[in-house]
Amino acid sequence: MKRIWTGLSAALVLGAALAAPAAAEQVTLQVLHAWPSHKRFHEPIAEAFMKAHPDIRIEFQAPAASYGDAHQRVVRAAMTDTLPDVYYAAYNTLPELVRTLQPRGEIVPLDGFMQAEGAAWTTTNYSSNVLALGQVDGKQWGLPFNASTPIVYFNRDLIAKAGADPDAFPADWDGIIDLARKIKASSDADGMSYAVDEWGDDWLWQALVDNFGGQVIDPQTRKVAFGGEAGRKAVELARRFVAETEMPFLNEDQAIQQFAAGKLGIFIGSTAEVRSMGDAIGGKFKFGTAPYPIADKAKGGLPTGGNAAVILTKDPAKQKAAWEFLKFATGPEGQTIAVLGSGYMPTNLQVTKPEYLGDHYARNPDWTTSMKQWPIARSWAGYPGNKSVGIWDEQKAILSAIMRGSVTPEEGLSQLVAATDTILTN
Repeated sequence: MKRIWTGLSAALVLGAALAAPAAAEQVTLQVLHAWPSHKRFHEPIAEAFMKAHPDIRIEFQAPAASYGDAHQRVVRAAMTDTLPDVYYAAYNTLPELVRTLQPRGEIVPLDGFMQAEGAAWTTTNYSSNVLALGQVDGKQWGLPFNASTPIVYFNRDLIAKAGADPDAFPADWDGIIDLARKIKASSDADGMSYAVDEWGDDWLWQALVDNFGGQVIDPQTRKVAFGGEAGRKAVELARRFVAETEMPFLNEDQAIQQFAAGKLGIFIGSTAEVRSMGDAIGGKFKFGTAPYPIADKAKGGLPTGGNAAVILTKDPAKQKAAWEFLKFATGPEGQTIAVLGSGYMPTNLQVTKPEYLGDHYARNPDWTTSMKQWPIARSWAGYPGNKSVGIWDEQKAILSAIMRGSVTPEEGLSQLVAATDTILTN
């Protein structure tokens, strides 16, 4: 009887095994993003996602040094059929990325995925102006992940020492320059840093042009558009930063280090540094944030920095897994991690609810400065023909000459226009 029961048990076990559905095969996604420091939020997002989706594994490729480097890497990878499955594309290079990869079927439009989720899902999670950041030629190619506008960081202690009121930070460029000069004269710190020519891309240069009501390229003609009044005022202001405040030439990392050490009164940069700035300062002094001054109140705006997550794999199973990852990274949980790890503006509407970051923003008003600039946020323009990176390499050298006084702003502007035109037409 025991032998019969054992045989029956074995048969039942074997039958159950044959009837049970096979375990889902794990899908591994190769993911690429720019900026090595951004691992501080990309990796926790991936860990949280994999915990919720054990059948999908996220593997990060080595981060690119900048958005420009990342774009060039992806373009080269397309030629060798080694594209990552998911890529965080900068907004200014997204249009050219799409136009390069779409004819080869190497980038996936997201409209079908979004329609399958339903209209209510879309409107619950994303505003139309946020979604527009990931759109090219009327289609949704990326889900916006990071978003930022330039803001002003200031050392409250140095401002007070200079005899000014930290609670009445200047709202215009003349006031900022005057305050920076006072900080320099009253302490051993530098007054300000606006590293237009030292930035890794043209985001801060575009901000100067945009704030005067201009644009760097005409969206219809695709020709240089900064050769007029807005461009002239932008280069003149860039020169004033150095000539009138003795501003040092610091790259972004150097300026952040100087500010965190209490050796810099005013720093103009990305809202993405709010978290790391506070951590680096560590209570050594009190700092605040202020809006980026807009010179032309009627026509001025600011370029939206950041990136959108795109799907580059041709494998249907990986595409499905990648969509789940995109939803999570740009969803309320992923965005909560990204914002707390940086200071970026959230791209998901639910994040401001109390159960996510609503209470955090109420307790930390310095984190809300960039969010208040959404009404004047505009697209971060890119140049056609995958030429944005090469154009910036030329532009930043000329901007440096303008700021150092090697050429006059007028001469420098002519050189900027000529150099950009030459690259665009070749």
